[in-house]
Formats: sequence, structure tokens, C-alpha cells
Amino acid sequence: MDMARLEKAQTVLGWITAGFLLLCLACLADALAAGFKDEGRLFHAVPGSSVPITAILPMGASTLSEMRVHGGDADVALTPDDLFTGFWLGGTMWRGSITIGEGALPGQRTFTLEGPPVPAAPKAPPPQVYTVVVYADAQAMQEASPSFVTRLSGQNPFVVSLCLFLLALPAGAGGYLANWRLERLLTEEGKGIVYMVKQTDDGLVITFSLGTHQGLSPGMGVRILNAAGLEAGHAEVTASMSDDAVARLVSGSCAVGDMVVLASGAHATKEALANI
Repeated sequence: MDMARLEKAQTVLGWITAGFLLLCLACLADALAAGFKDEGRLFHAVPGSSVPITAILPMGASTLSEMRVHGGDADVALTPDDLFTGFWLGGTMWRGSITIGEGALPGQRTFTLEGPPVPAAPKAPPPQVYTVVVYADAQAMQEASPSFVTRLSGQNPFVVSLCLFLLALPAGAGGYLANWRLERLLTEEGKGIVYMVKQTDDGLVITFSLGTHQGLSPGMGVRILNAAGLEAGHAEVTASMSDDAVARLVSGSCAVGDMVVLASGAHATKEALANI
């Protein structure tokens, strides 16, 4: 593949990768925003389903039998199942489920969870309140979701975000390989890309992808070509690593993405290419 095709492939893959990552972040933000809207205390369900629930044990309660559950009806019931220790915050937590019967009518049900009275407390601890909204069917529940992604696609925004991230990986890898191949072809012609430009007390300093493997050493002069391929300036090498070098701009101008060309027009040796 020639340089023109490699540059085009690199650009296209870069835009694809950026697009997937931006959509990934957007879906993640949508998922977090939807979660904050109900603070984890609002549940959505349809008849014939069961919704898992996990929460801290109400103040004053130490066992499931001491936890009092108020609310619901014959078709919508909250049932605590067991206790466990919280992983992040510690403390005793409980897990259970909210069961919605096949004959449950659409509407909102509220559950209030309390522990036994705490004699030493100056006032009664606030109860835990959970709300369940029952919809006629899955389509109605989707349309009422607080998540834009769910309303649009019917999918969990966290899952969509993960899928977009996984799609960005091969596109990013393809862009990296195209860039690696492009740099190799440029090196064969004694050329390198400027990837950093910095203003210092000694003038403009640039860093580019040519080094001692390509015959560079401090004191050597290099030419700078702009994006249009026209000569834009000259620089003097001040430091040289194996595959990178630093130079001070002597005349003209330079920007990130410009190309550096060995003043002698020398090409990289086979030994140098083997180290790329």
C-alpha cells in the first residue's frame, strides 16, 4: 500500500475510532444520568416479571424478621430473601425481589421498609421508600425509560457503551498499524513527522520521528516541509535518540504534523529499519 492510501486509511480509521469512543461516552453518561434520576429507588416492571432489589438493612433491624415491609398489593409484593455484608461500604445489607403477578394492573406501588423502634434515638429513623411502576407491556416500559438509549433502542445503555468500546478497539488497532507502516515508509526515504512543537527561551524546539538509527546526530541540519509539501524552514538537531530527535528551528516555521527531511537526502539503512 502506498503512502496516499495509508494516510487515507489512517485518517478514516482515526475518525471511526473517535466516533465509537464518543458514542461510548455518550451512552455511559446517559446511563449514569438515568440512574441518578431515580437514585436507585424507582423500579420499572411488567406483569409476570420479577425485579431484584438490594439495600442496607433498615436502622434498628438486625435480621430479616425484624424488617417490616409496608405497601404493595396482592399482585405486587416485595420479598426479602437473605442478608450479606456490603462489599464497598460494609454494614449489613439484604437482597430480595419484587414480584409482579400476571394480573397486575398498570400503575405505581410504593413499599416502605422500617426496622423496630430504636429507644435511644431522639427521633424515629427515616424509613426506606421504594417505588415500583408497573406498565401494561414491555413497549410501554421502554417508552417511559429515563434513559434515552433505552427509549431509542430498548437496550441497557451500559451494555451499549461496552459494545461501542469493543468496536473501537479493532478500528484503533488498524489506525495504529497504518501509522506504523506509514512511518516505516517515510523512514525509508529519510523523512519523519513532527509530533511536538514547543516555544523556549532558545526559540522554537521541535521533536520528530527520526534518530540515530537514521544517521542523525547533534549539529546536523534538517529541512521542514509543510502539509502541502512545500519547504517551510530549517532546523538544527540538538539531541538525538534511537528513533527520535530534538531540533531548534533556525529559520522559517513549523507545526505539528509537518515533515522533517534529512538535509543530505540520506535513506535509512537495513540495520536501521530492522530496529523500527
